[in-house]
Amino acid sequence: MLRKLAWLKYLAFAFILGFIFSILMYQGYWYPFIAGIKTIRWWAYPLWVILTFWVTLTIHELGHLFAFVFQGVKIRGLFLHMLSLYRSPKGWRIKLKIKLWFLLGGFVVPDLGVIADDQTYEKRLVQFRRSLIAAPIVSIAFLSVTMLIFLILNIVHAPANVLGLFTLFTVYTTLLSILYIRSFSMSNASFYGDFVAYKKMKDDPVFQVTQLSQYTMFALHPSEETDRYFFERIKTMIQSIDLKSSLFYQMLLLNYMEGVCYHQYPDDPIVREKLMRYPLHPHFHTEQGLTLLYDLASYHYTIGHIEKAYQLIETIQKKASPKIDEKMRLYLEKKHLHILHIAYDQPFLDHADHVVYRNSKLFEDILDLQEIMRSMHEPLPFKRWETPVDLEPKEEKSNITS
Repeated sequence: MLRKLAWLKYLAFAFILGFIFSILMYQGYWYPFIAGIKTIRWWAYPLWVILTFWVTLTIHELGHLFAFVFQGVKIRGLFLHMLSLYRSPKGWRIKLKIKLWFLLGGFVVPDLGVIADDQTYEKRLVQFRRSLIAAPIVSIAFLSVTMLIFLILNIVHAPANVLGLFTLFTVYTTLLSILYIRSFSMSNASFYGDFVAYKKMKDDPVFQVTQLSQYTMFALHPSEETDRYFFERIKTMIQSIDLKSSLFYQMLLLNYMEGVCYHQYPDDPIVREKLMRYPLHPHFHTEQGLTLLYDLASYHYTIGHIEKAYQLIETIQKKASPKIDEKMRLYLEKKHLHILHIAYDQPFLDHADHVVYRNSKLFEDILDLQEIMRSMHEPLPFKRWETPVDLEPKEEKSNITS
């Protein structure tokens, strides 16, 4: 029913627009407005698109940033399209990175510090939620202020060139803000608008723990306490939920298995039983799924199920979808054959062009990606895989009875 009446909002918008236009015409404001538009040169139109995009984007991201700062959370980095402002061990740095032109947006990276208890964890959740909702509020407020200034300039009969340029800025700000506001409620498998992420940060425990866990890697001073706390929290969560094949459940399992494989945290028997029964079929067709399957093979190897690990590797090689990027498939295969002691592929893994970073490349200023990859390429502690063979002949029992 609501969808059928959706046209009403467009009718209401047209009515309001017509009403405003009538007032402008009747009060004599329309002609100065047109005169102002005529003062704008043709080259100013694309220039003001770029300027307005930068201003509205910066205002939005500063909403996230100041929400964190006002709550006492430190900032590790601010990324605005091709501009990178980040905190290194030697202080703040700024870079212009042309290769990030495709980003067409921005993001703020907080430094969540040490999270080693439930109280701090809940506090960080609240701070994160407030930051998520602050930016949309700031964007909507900026649009409102811009439109108010535009009306005031018309009322006071500002100079034609000033009125013309601010009219252009107002139009572009309105169009971009509508686009932003629309995106706040959008989501897909890997993207969540601010409104959607805010709601999931309130109601979805799996989303909460995977997101906070992901952001802890950006801390200027990494903490073993934080790593151990999240491992225990994730372990407890897996024990109590039904596992699904969606993205954030995959991330949950990846975090647990990496803790067992790379940090040598003790494996939990309840989680192990769930992983043994976890369905493999849905994961052969995506990069994230393939990563999970290979890590599952590493997990089997680490807990001593060597034969199961090798069998899974063979299954992955046979069933991995050819639609997955070939470079990624080759990298994952070479990496895991190497760390599971099946093949020696160190020269391949040492070649920078062979390693697939994907979105991690965006964070190369605040993460030592090469060191992270080197640690992930280290072979796992060697496990003996042997089958006892008795070569001594057994005495045949006589079937003759006395």
